[in-house]
Amino acid sequence: MNAIELVKREPIYVKKGTPAMEAVRLMSKANTGLVVVVGDDGKVLGVVSERDIIRALANGVDPSTPVDSVGTMNSIVKVHEKDPIIKVAALMAERNVRHVVVVDDYDRLKGVISIRDLLREYDALKELARKPLVPLTKE
Repeated sequence: MNAIELVKREPIYVKKGTPAMEAVRLMSKANTGLVVVVGDDGKVLGVVSERDIIRALANGVDPSTPVDSVGTMNSIVKVHEKDPIIKVAALMAERNVRHVVVVDDYDRLKGVISIRDLLREYDALKELARKPLVPLTKE
């Protein structure tokens, strides 16, 4: 099973420069904890999570501040749409994240996999049970 098969709905995204409050509205409307930030070419630039928003507000950042100033723009966790689900699960565990962004060959957004998506997938759980979760990188 590949990563793209775990994507269950259209990804929620905003363009670079969008006010953070718009990302909050989208998250609320879609009942999700993450919005992807994309460039004009559709390539993934970063993400804005609930935690990013809370941190920004706690630090007095104005809600009209662009998402690329409050989000996580450098160290996002991405997988290719054809990557196996074992890689998705291993990255989530290794990087301690609840969301993984799925991209195509051109780094364009294809979807987002949440920990809930992974846990809901019965076949994914069966496959994970057969394979040990090992770190993908050496420290």
